Amino acid sequence: MTTKKAHNRSLLVFYLLVGYVVLQFSWWAYHIYTLAQEVAQEESFVQRKIMMITGEALVFFLILAVGVYFVRKTFNKELELAKEKKNFILSVTHELKTPIASSKLFAETILSRDISKEKRDDILDKIIKDQTRLEKLVENILLISKVEEHQLHLEREKVNCHEFIESVIKGLDFSESTNFDIDAKIEIKVDRFYFTSVIQNLHENAIKYSQDKIGIVWSAQQLGNSICIQIKDQGIGVPLNQREKIFNLFHRIGDENTRDTKGTGVGLYIVQKIIALHNGTIKAKENQPQGSIFEIELPQ
Repeated sequence: MTTKKAHNRSLLVFYLLVGYVVLQFSWWAYHIYTLAQEVAQEESFVQRKIMMITGEALVFFLILAVGVYFVRKTFNKELELAKEKKNFILSVTHELKTPIASSKLFAETILSRDISKEKRDDILDKIIKDQTRLEKLVENILLISKVEEHQLHLEREKVNCHEFIESVIKGLDFSESTNFDIDAKIEIKVDRFYFTSVIQNLHENAIKYSQDKIGIVWSAQQLGNSICIQIKDQGIGVPLNQREKIFNLFHRIGDENTRDTKGTGVGLYIVQKIIALHNGTIKAKENQPQGSIFEIELPQ
């Protein structure tokens, strides 16, 4: 939606520029014609005409430069968005193909072999995990559609911050390696369903970029009339020049053809949009000595 508005605005600037060019050249042609007829008149009159034409020429070139700047800026944004969309398609294709192929292989194994109940249960558990992964991907894509069309309707309620975050984390992998530093009295007013997606995406993001899957800490404290929630990890961190871009739709650090980590570039976009709907903010910071901190600030 935002890109479309920027594109339309640039087209409007371009069309106005073209119209101005036509009018300006017509105006200059008229003055050159009249100047040729009046060249025999007094010199001061001719000088004024020349100064007027020179001034209008400078204004014209200034407007032309501004127009070119906006068109070029939009063009570069379109190229960047096209690249990110390409990465998104590649990553989604991979994210869909892997669990589908894996589930199919596991199902064929069950059908074609006489295996023990323990082994069968283990395979079924893996199939369920693959299907859960697919389900989450589909849910995220549907969430993007709702966010873009402004169709999210929040039903906020007060919940205990520690209990809520811990209950969400317990349903995820590597929950046993997570630590909590949250005051038991802190409460937040959120939509349970959508804010669960915020916690899940941030936690899975921390796990994804933490090599040892350890050192993840959730904390929360009251700051005036706001509640500050943080998730800290000791992973690879986020480069300074990427800390705002990572919340853009489809944006991922690096190139999809050489990237090792899984993902589609939609998780942090969803996180930022849902937090914004809660009238809150989120930002990425550096964690010392290594890793990242994602800090959420919500009004109390």
